[in-house]
Amino acid sequence: MMVMAVRARESSSTNLHGNSESVSASLSPDQRFAAEKAFSSVLVSTVREAVGNALGHNVLEILTSKGLLDDASNSREFDRKLQSLFGNGAVVLERIVVKDLSRKLGIRYDSEARLDYEKSLETAKEVCFVGSRLK
Repeated sequence: MMVMAVRARESSSTNLHGNSESVSASLSPDQRFAAEKAFSSVLVSTVREAVGNALGHNVLEILTSKGLLDDASNSREFDRKLQSLFGNGAVVLERIVVKDLSRKLGIRYDSEARLDYEKSLETAKEVCFVGSRLK
């Protein structure tokens, strides 16, 4: 996964906040599936690590048993569940997830910028798609 991010950065210095639809449309169905699967795997593991590190493994296991992490790759549903459990604290967890995900994928993370969780995940997904296209 890191290799894909490095290749994506090396291939272009453009801002990756563009439309992932155009990047994913240029992929074959097999490449698209592989990129989606790779991104989902990295995202779910990052969410588990971030929540476990921030709240402890006992809380992580409780949240997992309650199904909180079942929709970790669905940013809207995950955000909704976090908001219902943690209120404003959900933003802190989302920021930790985005920071860790950015680090794993080699994406620059700006801790001063306003967090848009959904857009941040779309940017990370685009990195995976660009990396898949370069293979």
